[in-house]
Amino acid sequence: MPKFEMESMTEVRSAFFERRRLRRIRMIVELTMNLVGGDETVTYREACCLIECARKAILDLHPSFADRYERIVRPHFERILAQRWPHAELLRPSPCELVN
Repeated sequence: MPKFEMESMTEVRSAFFERRRLRRIRMIVELTMNLVGGDETVTYREACCLIECARKAILDLHPSFADRYERIVRPHFERILAQRWPHAELLRPSPCELVN
């Protein structure tokens, strides 16, 4: 197989893996948002733990996604927390209190 064909296969493969990784990130975010926003049995502390676990999973999948997470994903999570628990702003648990 000529070298140029091998390089194009690598590009196709990397694009495929990148799309798959982004789909997984999107799935993690949507699942977490649905659990936190829709499940009435989830407590505030559990919601914060779910969000923290989602953040860790996203950054494990795509370590360079940290800046995008802070700009795009985190505000969505904070909005859902504020809608469900409007007075819990002061009760946000410290990272050492998170259950995992």
